[in-house]
Amino acid sequence: MAFKTLQVPSSLARPNAYSFSPSHSSYQPKPPSSSQARVAAKNHLSSPPVLKCRANLHGCVDEVVQSQQLDHQTTEIPIVQYPSVVFPGETLQLQTFEFRYRIMMHTLLQETLTFGIIYSGRKDSRMEDVGCMVHVVECEKLVDDRFFLTCVGGDRFRVLEVVRTKPYVIARIQVFTDRCSLNAGHQVDLGCLMQQVERHLKNVTMLSDKLNWKRTQPGQLSKMHSPESFSFTVARLFVDDRSEQKWLLRLDDTAQRLVREGRYVEQRSKYLAAIAAIRDAFHHLSCDENIEK
Repeated sequence: MAFKTLQVPSSLARPNAYSFSPSHSSYQPKPPSSSQARVAAKNHLSSPPVLKCRANLHGCVDEVVQSQQLDHQTTEIPIVQYPSVVFPGETLQLQTFEFRYRIMMHTLLQETLTFGIIYSGRKDSRMEDVGCMVHVVECEKLVDDRFFLTCVGGDRFRVLEVVRTKPYVIARIQVFTDRCSLNAGHQVDLGCLMQQVERHLKNVTMLSDKLNWKRTQPGQLSKMHSPESFSFTVARLFVDDRSEQKWLLRLDDTAQRLVREGRYVEQRSKYLAAIAAIRDAFHHLSCDENIEK
């Protein structure tokens, strides 16, 4: 892969409490600096010379504040195919090492520190037409021209046209946001849907603990997020199926996404309950056999 998921030193991850860990549900960056980007070269006696930069973080928050003015507008951005589905608000730490993506990063440093990520399960698979823009909030360029990046997921987009493929993919894209959720002309109670999903998540957590299976703790997600942000957080932390994640990313209705997530998590809960019941049955059978002996 041209982009690798990277575990970087704590000095690069900011803030430490929310750095590329699935156990944390949000990314809370520092307030934006006064300039669009600050690039500084530093020499260290104990390490190779590096170039460090920090981008303006305005808009890169987990609450997925998306401007309606951006909806339906088109623009051209670099596209990176990545082996995971990236959602708005997600924090990524990446490493670039392929020559074409080094060229891309040099270009982005001169323009805007934003590119698009599209899920790709295999190298020979057709490129998906929906992805997520990511904003580089911090990068480190090593002397060998590799880049270490900390990125935050932004707006979702649809690919309208591939402009070019060399040296890296450039596509014309259209940003889209969730529309108002309506049912028979009335606005859907998103808070109720969030509570239903959270109830199923608690069941999954309880059963996972019973089976000694490690699982992300849901906490009070509904109190920490807007409905849209909550749905994206559930999709990336509690949905394991890549095909399902692609559908959730594609949906432009928060209520439909929450309903689909509720069904997925409920099925997961029933599956774990069945596994727990089978294990308990074997345990009791084993105990009975030991007593008879």
